[in-house]
Amino acid sequence: MFSFDIGSAFFDCFEQSEIAQGKVLLDLNMEKEDNMLVFEFVFKGWVELFCDRCLENYREPVDQQHMIYVKFGEEYSEPSEEVVVIPHGDRYFDVSHYVYEFLHLGLPLRRIHSDKEDGTSGCDQDMLKRAEALSPGNKQTDHNELPDGSPFEALKKLRFNKKNQKHL
Repeated sequence: MFSFDIGSAFFDCFEQSEIAQGKVLLDLNMEKEDNMLVFEFVFKGWVELFCDRCLENYREPVDQQHMIYVKFGEEYSEPSEEVVVIPHGDRYFDVSHYVYEFLHLGLPLRRIHSDKEDGTSGCDQDMLKRAEALSPGNKQTDHNELPDGSPFEALKKLRFNKKNQKHL
């Protein structure tokens, strides 16, 4: 078994990473069999993400387990999500891309702060109030008013004659 500490130095190696910081412990168990290698990835820790609701950073817990079966064949291929075929002559197998993929695929679709113990939102309350004030259902916000000098003022003055419009 191998243990790795995965942090910001790891995520910096990938340009498109949604994770900038984190502290994840990876226990990687490799079992060698006659015709294949079996890798078991066990992740525990946290990663830092942007909250979709208030745009502040928060820590998302990570607790995942994944398996990869590496078989030997004539050429490299990935017949399924869990099976990888590498050529017989290869002497090493780089797992860094799989670590990156597993961590990102395990992220929740909706990323928001968890609620506090008293049941209130863990989000930045000031930002939530600002978002509420700008929401379309708020009576205080009039979205029909345009600021002075807006390029859309000219568009509001345009009138279309529906009889002369042709439908494509």
